[in-house]
Amino acid sequence: MSIAWPLIAALLTTAALSVRACVGRITTSASLVPRAAPTFERGENAVVFVGHATTLIHLDGATILTDPNFNDRVMFLRRSRAPGLGIDALPPLDAVLISHAHRDHLDFRTLERLPREVVILIAKGNGHYLRERGFTRVHEVEAGRLTRIGRIDVIAVPVAHSGARNSASATWPRAFSYIVRGEKSVYFAGDTGPSPAFSEIGRAYRIDVALLPIGAYRPRWFMKDHHLSPADALHAFAMLRARHLIPIHWGSFRMAFDAVDEPREVLQNLLEHDPVRERVHVLPNGGRYRF
Repeated sequence: MSIAWPLIAALLTTAALSVRACVGRITTSASLVPRAAPTFERGENAVVFVGHATTLIHLDGATILTDPNFNDRVMFLRRSRAPGLGIDALPPLDAVLISHAHRDHLDFRTLERLPREVVILIAKGNGHYLRERGFTRVHEVEAGRLTRIGRIDVIAVPVAHSGARNSASATWPRAFSYIVRGEKSVYFAGDTGPSPAFSEIGRAYRIDVALLPIGAYRPRWFMKDHHLSPADALHAFAMLRARHLIPIHWGSFRMAFDAVDEPREVLQNLLEHDPVRERVHVLPNGGRYRF
């Protein structure tokens, strides 16, 4: 009974948002057209923010796609802003990282359009979703698991978020963040709530760029343990001791009570008089940050 009211509230929240999202005007999803594939210069390290939690990380010659979602819906929630890159314009991929199995991060329609031979990392217990769809190089990871991809290492790190497709369990399967480490390092958080583990990660790894979620954070009484707010993300950024921050998980889908661009606006207001603003890079869908 102790979890009944939060679950009921979550269902009512989803229903209300579904109605609003379905009848509201879509800003750009009518123009979901492929854009030119990004090219990377020799020796270039970069992050391309495709939209929501979908990014391209190019590091030491390897190109990695995170939480691919090019769909125009998440269940009943319509996309508010087109991806910054069409799925047909993706460059050759060395790996795909899946943080967890929630529908906005593990999108089956998008998976159908990815090459079946690509290496995919996903939490132990969720690999069957990929093998059932014909993927042949599925790596089910556990906490601390290191996977070598070309000249880079990818390390799975647990986060404060549930990882199962249809269950509220926070322990199985796990949700993971990933450290992509070569000569430089990128931390991809996927989805997470506040966690003391950020300090441990910051002590253990030198992070050049942190990709941290800032959206779907209201109402706080319900979301505070599951999703970072913009203020939480800045605190996590400091705990990670990262050099640069790129906010993700905003601007594409309205997943909670915060408006689609509200997380960005709140973050920018917080940074207005903060010297750390020089190290925070708010990218539009399709924007690139070189480091």
